[in-house]
Amino acid sequence: MRLLFLGTALVALAGCQSASDALWAKSRSAVDASCLESPECEFVNAPIKLGTTPVRLPQRRVDFFPVAEPLLFRNSDTHSWVAPVDTLTDGASIPGLFVPLIGNPTSPEFALASALHDAYCGIGNEDGPVFHGESWQDVHIMFYDALVAAGTDNTKAKIMFSAVWIGGPRWDEPLRDLSHLGDDRLLAILAGAITFIDDKDPDLETLVRYLEWHERRANEQARREARRDDRRRDNLDPGGN
Repeated sequence: MRLLFLGTALVALAGCQSASDALWAKSRSAVDASCLESPECEFVNAPIKLGTTPVRLPQRRVDFFPVAEPLLFRNSDTHSWVAPVDTLTDGASIPGLFVPLIGNPTSPEFALASALHDAYCGIGNEDGPVFHGESWQDVHIMFYDALVAAGTDNTKAKIMFSAVWIGGPRWDEPLRDLSHLGDDRLLAILAGAITFIDDKDPDLETLVRYLEWHERRANEQARREARRDDRRRDNLDPGGN
């Protein structure tokens, strides 16, 4: 009986490891392309040029402004990113859920990264030429790179990156969308990440592994709670009525 239990546990552990490896694969390739402290990272046509007429989007409390001239950013693997003309940006890109934890950054060094990030996944840019044109991992890590290249303090850049990694869109992997976890659980993940960053000063690979481990843990807890709720409903209504 003990051997059978051990065998079952090993199979389960192997399955968890496979899921972990699969989860990490695309993120690892994106991390490898990061350009922290690389001389190859550069902006073209910076500082950003914005139009002067604000644009209001439904259900958004802040003004957006269109990019007036293309903004380009090259990272360490010579990949070029662009915020085309008419890209709408609010200057931050931080999910509104997380503003109480990290504030609503509007400093000039944030504007460059924000415009680029908005071009690929920001509201109001759904018809733009580069929208969802790269993987969500690459886009969010580009946001971090652009923050650092523009002069953002590295600790602040990691916190802002964590916010978009946890709460930002994941368009090419809808099964990894985290919105179903609820605001409280997402806020708890980011709060833990902020403490981790402040205490450990992790490199980007370690930070992404930390975030993905907590993603898996939160999803597993949510599934357990859903199964418990289903059993409770079944016990209250055994006839299925």
